[in-house]
Amino acid sequence: MATTRAAFPYAAMTTSAKFSPDEICADAAATRAHAARHLSRLQSGTILRLHGPLGAGKSEWVRGLAQALGVTGDIPSPTFTLCQPLLGGQLPLEHWDLYRLENARDWDSLGWPDCLITSGLVAVEWPERYPGEWPKKTLDLTLTPQLNGSRLLSWS
Repeated sequence: MATTRAAFPYAAMTTSAKFSPDEICADAAATRAHAARHLSRLQSGTILRLHGPLGAGKSEWVRGLAQALGVTGDIPSPTFTLCQPLLGGQLPLEHWDLYRLENARDWDSLGWPDCLITSGLVAVEWPERYPGEWPKKTLDLTLTPQLNGSRLLSWS
């Protein structure tokens, strides 16, 4: 089955220019707080690509975003489910983990990237695994672990 490209309905690229400069987060709580502080700057339909090695805090950042949206209860990582819909907040939030996807059949079976079109927010861990085009309404956040256990968070 051939992969088809979606026609994304976004007119303009969302840029990180309106976001704070690089920030050091001392721990998981500070990482969650970083996400909460940036919620008001995110528009519905925005895709957040989260970059960083295992253990960098990507899922913690999404937990902070979900909590700021008003999602209650357990907020699990989608490591084994690929996508964890987080509902019950101001906007729907889909949390994707692409770490285990490897070939074109994986992407076709998911309907990727069409499944990114949403009225809510989409957070994607391991976005570099997807070999295709991303919609214009995409932001990149890199989480870089530091030697002292903190994390450097950088928008690009």
